[in-house]
Amino acid sequence: MVFSIEHPIYSAPSKPEFVASSSNHVIWPLDHYLIEGPRTTDWLAPGVVKHHRTITTYLSCLQETGFVLEHFDEWAPTAAQIADHPEWAVELERPQFLLIGTRRP
Repeated sequence: MVFSIEHPIYSAPSKPEFVASSSNHVIWPLDHYLIEGPRTTDWLAPGVVKHHRTITTYLSCLQETGFVLEHFDEWAPTAAQIADHPEWAVELERPQFLLIGTRRP
């Protein structure tokens, strides 16, 4: 089984957006990471409910149901992708997706 999910650091924050530091560097504030459950945010539409889980919860669930982890990647754009899409450089500040590949023995 192969799947991707929004990285849990996207669904955890109480206010999921970049902020500028005093030195004008962008920061992705992270809070409430270890508190799992629903989060309501404006994403593609107002009032979207996301269900936050930690990386540990995802991996433990897979293990407990008999899957073996074969691939795990916290996606980030490559230098070549950033050269083609300079606006993607901000994605190096935090991973956007988890890409997971598993199998059953």
